Amino acid sequence: MKDTEKNIELDDGMRFIGTKEVAELMGCSVPIARQIMRRRDFPLIMCGKNLKVMKSEFIKWASERRV
Repeated sequence: MKDTEKNIELDDGMRFIGTKEVAELMGCSVPIARQIMRRRDFPLIMCGKNLKVMKSEFIKWASERRV
């Protein structure tokens, strides 16, 4: 692993997570995570067919929607 890759992994602000990680963080299934990620207000980034979100943006999005 290159030094720049290590820096990117350590910097959560620039770390992108996929559906599996979102599902784990939310405590739901992968199909439910996909449904949530396709919401209009979700900070989704498409990488081809892959659904990604910046970890810091996901945390901000999730914290704003707590009841």
